[in-house]
Amino acid sequence: MTELLTIDPRSFVLRDLQPAVRTLLEGGVVAAATASYYALMVIADRPTALENLFWIKYGRRPGHGWPEKDSPGDRNSFLLLLDSRERVGAYAQEVPKEADALMDRYWPGLLTIIFKAQTGLHPAILGKRKSSIGLRVDGFPVPGALARMTDRGVTGTSANPHGRPPAASAREVLSYFQGRLDMVVDTGPAPGGSKGKAKGKPSTIVDATRHPFSIVREGAISGKEILRALGAPGKGQGAAHGS
Repeated sequence: MTELLTIDPRSFVLRDLQPAVRTLLEGGVVAAATASYYALMVIADRPTALENLFWIKYGRRPGHGWPEKDSPGDRNSFLLLLDSRERVGAYAQEVPKEADALMDRYWPGLLTIIFKAQTGLHPAILGKRKSSIGLRVDGFPVPGALARMTDRGVTGTSANPHGRPPAASAREVLSYFQGRLDMVVDTGPAPGGSKGKAKGKPSTIVDATRHPFSIVREGAISGKEILRALGAPGKGQGAAHGS
Protein backbone atom coordinates (compact mmCIF):
# COMPACT_ATOMS: atom_id res chain seq x y z
CA MET A 1 0.00 0.00 0.00
CA THR A 2 1.27 3.45 -0.91
CA GLU A 3 1.63 5.97 1.91
CA LEU A 4 0.44 9.52 1.18
CA LEU A 5 2.36 12.44 2.68
CA THR A 6 0.67 15.83 2.22
CA ILE A 7 2.98 18.87 2.18
CA ASP A 8 2.33 22.56 1.53
CA PRO A 9 5.19 23.51 -0.84
CA ARG A 10 4.87 27.17 0.13
CA SER A 11 5.42 26.71 3.86
CA PHE A 12 6.96 23.32 4.65
CA VAL A 13 10.06 22.83 6.79
CA LEU A 14 12.60 20.06 6.29
CA ARG A 15 11.32 17.92 9.14
CA ASP A 16 7.98 17.65 7.31
CA LEU A 17 9.78 15.55 4.70
CA GLN A 18 11.40 13.16 7.19
CA PRO A 19 8.99 10.28 6.37
CA ALA A 20 9.92 10.55 2.68
CA VAL A 21 13.61 10.75 3.53
CA ARG A 22 13.36 7.59 5.65
CA THR A 23 11.59 5.81 2.82
CA LEU A 24 14.31 6.78 0.34
CA LEU A 25 17.14 5.80 2.68
CA GLU A 26 15.47 2.42 3.21
CA GLY A 27 15.48 1.82 -0.55
CA GLY A 28 11.90 2.80 -1.27
CA VAL A 29 10.36 4.51 -4.29
CA VAL A 30 8.84 7.95 -3.66
CA ALA A 31 6.84 10.10 -6.08
CA ALA A 32 7.00 13.88 -5.64
CA ALA A 33 6.45 16.95 -7.77
CA THR A 34 9.20 18.71 -9.70
CA ALA A 35 9.02 22.05 -11.51
CA SER A 36 7.36 20.24 -14.42
CA TYR A 37 5.47 17.09 -13.38
CA TYR A 38 5.53 14.47 -10.65
CA ALA A 39 8.63 12.27 -10.71
CA LEU A 40 9.64 8.85 -9.38
CA MET A 41 12.53 9.15 -6.97
CA VAL A 42 15.00 6.68 -5.50
CA ILE A 43 18.49 7.28 -4.15
CA ALA A 44 21.22 7.13 -6.77
CA ASP A 45 23.44 4.69 -4.83
CA ARG A 46 20.78 2.07 -4.02
CA PRO A 47 21.10 -0.62 -6.74
CA THR A 48 18.04 -2.58 -5.67
CA ALA A 49 15.92 0.58 -5.56
CA LEU A 50 17.12 1.62 -9.02
CA GLU A 51 16.31 -1.79 -10.43
CA ASN A 52 12.88 -1.80 -8.79
CA LEU A 53 12.23 1.65 -10.24
CA PHE A 54 13.25 0.45 -13.69
CA TRP A 55 10.75 -2.39 -13.53
CA ILE A 56 8.00 -0.16 -12.14
CA LYS A 57 8.55 2.33 -14.96
CA TYR A 58 9.24 -0.06 -17.84
CA GLY A 59 7.42 -3.24 -16.84
CA ARG A 60 10.43 -5.44 -16.03
CA ARG A 61 10.18 -7.92 -13.16
CA PRO A 62 13.07 -7.97 -10.63
CA GLY A 63 15.49 -10.84 -11.13
CA HIS A 64 15.32 -11.06 -14.91
CA GLY A 65 18.30 -8.91 -15.86
CA TRP A 66 18.49 -6.07 -18.37
CA PRO A 67 17.21 -6.88 -21.88
CA GLU A 68 20.15 -6.27 -24.19
CA LYS A 69 18.14 -4.32 -26.78
CA ASP A 70 16.52 -2.04 -24.17
CA SER A 71 19.08 -1.76 -21.38
CA PRO A 72 19.07 1.10 -18.86
CA GLY A 73 22.46 2.19 -20.12
CA ASP A 74 21.06 2.94 -23.56
CA ARG A 75 17.71 4.73 -24.02
CA ASN A 76 16.01 4.23 -20.66
CA SER A 77 18.28 5.91 -18.15
CA PHE A 78 17.21 8.07 -15.22
CA LEU A 79 18.40 11.63 -14.72
CA LEU A 80 19.37 12.75 -11.22
CA LEU A 81 17.99 15.71 -9.28
CA LEU A 82 20.53 17.44 -7.03
CA ASP A 83 20.31 19.89 -4.15
CA SER A 84 23.04 22.18 -5.52
CA ARG A 85 25.61 22.46 -8.28
CA GLU A 86 28.34 21.62 -5.74
CA ARG A 87 27.12 18.00 -5.90
CA VAL A 88 27.73 17.75 -9.65
CA GLY A 89 31.29 16.53 -9.05
CA ALA A 90 30.00 13.45 -7.25
CA TYR A 91 28.53 12.20 -10.54
CA ALA A 92 30.30 14.05 -13.38
CA GLN A 93 33.93 13.56 -14.42
CA GLU A 94 34.36 17.14 -15.63
CA VAL A 95 32.38 20.35 -15.94
CA PRO A 96 33.19 22.35 -19.08
CA LYS A 97 33.18 26.12 -18.63
CA GLU A 98 30.19 26.40 -20.97
CA ALA A 99 28.25 24.10 -18.67
CA ASP A 100 29.19 26.37 -15.77
CA ALA A 101 27.68 29.26 -17.69
CA LEU A 102 24.44 27.33 -18.27
CA MET A 103 24.22 26.38 -14.59
CA ASP A 104 24.78 30.02 -13.61
CA ARG A 105 21.89 31.07 -15.77
CA TYR A 106 19.36 28.23 -15.53
CA TRP A 107 19.85 26.39 -12.23
CA PRO A 108 17.72 25.90 -10.31
CA GLY A 109 15.35 25.38 -13.20
CA LEU A 110 14.19 23.18 -16.04
CA LEU A 111 17.55 22.48 -17.66
CA THR A 112 19.05 19.00 -17.55
CA ILE A 113 22.72 18.79 -18.51
CA ILE A 114 24.37 15.57 -19.64
CA PHE A 115 27.94 15.16 -18.41
CA LYS A 116 30.60 12.49 -18.75
CA ALA A 117 29.88 10.18 -15.83
CA GLN A 118 32.10 9.18 -12.97
CA THR A 119 33.07 5.51 -12.99
CA GLY A 120 31.26 2.97 -10.85
CA LEU A 121 27.73 4.37 -11.15
CA HIS A 122 24.73 2.10 -11.62
CA PRO A 123 23.74 1.48 -15.29
CA ALA A 124 20.17 2.64 -14.63
CA ILE A 125 21.43 6.24 -14.35
CA LEU A 126 23.90 6.05 -17.25
CA GLY A 127 23.29 6.78 -20.92
CA LYS A 128 25.29 6.86 -24.16
CA ARG A 129 27.09 3.52 -23.91
CA LYS A 130 27.00 3.77 -20.09
CA SER A 131 29.36 6.76 -20.04
CA SER A 132 27.13 9.80 -19.43
CA ILE A 133 24.72 11.07 -16.80
CA GLY A 134 21.94 13.68 -16.80
CA LEU A 135 21.86 16.11 -13.85
CA ARG A 136 19.58 18.96 -12.79
CA VAL A 137 18.99 21.26 -9.85
CA ASP A 138 15.22 21.58 -10.06
CA GLY A 139 13.31 24.79 -9.47
CA PHE A 140 10.65 23.20 -7.23
CA PRO A 141 11.68 23.02 -3.54
CA VAL A 142 10.83 19.41 -2.69
CA PRO A 143 13.36 17.51 -4.89
CA GLY A 144 16.24 19.67 -3.70
CA ALA A 145 15.19 19.22 -0.08
CA LEU A 146 15.06 15.44 -0.48
CA ALA A 147 18.50 15.39 -2.13
CA ARG A 148 19.90 17.60 0.62
CA MET A 149 18.43 15.53 3.43
CA THR A 150 19.57 12.20 1.97
CA ASP A 151 22.94 13.73 0.99
CA ARG A 152 22.64 12.15 -2.46
CA GLY A 153 21.16 12.69 -5.89
CA VAL A 154 17.67 11.27 -6.41
CA THR A 155 16.17 10.10 -9.69
CA GLY A 156 13.82 12.41 -11.53
CA THR A 157 12.11 10.24 -14.15
CA SER A 158 8.53 11.28 -14.84
CA ALA A 159 5.87 9.53 -12.77
CA ASN A 160 4.13 7.47 -15.43
CA PRO A 161 4.38 3.99 -16.87
CA HIS A 162 6.44 4.00 -20.05
CA GLY A 163 4.41 5.41 -22.93
CA ARG A 164 1.82 7.23 -20.81
CA PRO A 165 1.58 11.01 -20.19
CA PRO A 166 3.44 12.33 -17.12
CA ALA A 167 1.36 12.63 -13.96
CA ALA A 168 0.50 16.20 -12.95
CA SER A 169 -1.12 15.34 -9.59
CA ALA A 170 -0.77 12.89 -6.72
CA ARG A 171 -4.11 11.37 -7.72
CA GLU A 172 -2.79 10.59 -11.20
CA VAL A 173 0.34 9.00 -9.70
CA LEU A 174 -1.75 6.78 -7.42
CA SER A 175 -3.98 5.80 -10.32
CA TYR A 176 -1.04 4.89 -12.54
CA PHE A 177 0.82 2.71 -10.06
CA GLN A 178 -1.92 1.10 -7.97
CA GLY A 179 -0.01 0.60 -4.71
CA ARG A 180 3.37 -0.25 -6.26
CA LEU A 181 5.08 2.86 -4.86
CA ASP A 182 6.13 3.22 -1.24
CA MET A 183 5.11 6.87 -0.87
CA VAL A 184 3.62 9.81 -2.74
CA VAL A 185 4.39 13.32 -1.50
CA ASP A 186 1.26 15.30 -2.37
CA THR A 187 2.03 18.99 -2.87
CA GLY A 188 -1.02 19.68 -5.03
CA PRO A 189 -0.98 20.12 -8.80
CA ALA A 190 2.49 20.03 -10.32
CA PRO A 191 3.67 23.34 -11.79
CA GLY A 192 3.60 21.77 -15.26
CA GLY A 193 -0.05 20.79 -15.01
CA SER A 194 -3.40 22.13 -13.94
CA LYS A 195 -6.28 20.17 -12.39
CA GLY A 196 -4.71 16.89 -13.41
CA LYS A 197 -4.24 17.95 -17.04
CA ALA A 198 -0.58 18.11 -18.02
CA LYS A 199 -0.02 21.35 -19.91
CA GLY A 200 3.60 22.28 -19.28
CA LYS A 201 6.82 21.18 -20.88
CA PRO A 202 9.54 18.90 -19.54
CA SER A 203 13.09 20.03 -18.94
CA THR A 204 15.30 20.98 -21.85
CA ILE A 205 18.23 18.55 -22.18
CA VAL A 206 21.69 19.68 -23.29
CA ASP A 207 24.55 17.29 -24.02
CA ALA A 208 27.79 18.69 -22.59
CA THR A 209 29.88 15.59 -23.22
CA ARG A 210 31.38 16.94 -26.42
CA HIS A 211 31.89 20.22 -28.27
CA PRO A 212 29.91 21.92 -29.54
CA PHE A 213 27.13 21.17 -27.05
CA SER A 214 23.94 19.80 -28.59
CA ILE A 215 20.26 20.18 -27.75
CA VAL A 216 19.04 16.66 -27.02
CA ARG A 217 15.48 17.72 -26.24
CA GLU A 218 13.84 21.13 -26.45
CA GLY A 219 11.51 21.62 -23.49
CA ALA A 220 10.69 24.47 -21.13
CA ILE A 221 13.74 26.46 -22.29
CA SER A 222 13.93 26.97 -26.03
CA GLY A 223 16.85 25.63 -28.00
CA LYS A 224 17.43 29.11 -29.43
CA GLU A 225 17.76 30.55 -25.93
CA ILE A 226 20.26 27.86 -24.95
CA LEU A 227 22.32 28.47 -28.08
CA ARG A 228 22.33 32.20 -27.43
CA ALA A 229 23.52 31.55 -23.88
CA LEU A 230 26.31 29.36 -25.23
CA GLY A 231 27.21 31.86 -27.93
CA ALA A 232 27.75 29.03 -30.40
CA PRO A 233 25.71 26.89 -32.81
CA GLY A 234 24.59 23.41 -31.80
CA LYS A 235 22.71 20.45 -33.17
CA GLY A 236 19.85 18.24 -32.04
CA GLN A 237 19.83 14.51 -31.44
CA GLY A 238 17.67 11.78 -29.94
CA ALA A 239 16.26 12.09 -26.43
CA ALA A 240 17.49 10.23 -23.37
CA HIS A 241 17.75 10.55 -19.59
CA GLY A 242 14.08 10.87 -18.65
CA SER A 243 12.29 14.13 -17.90
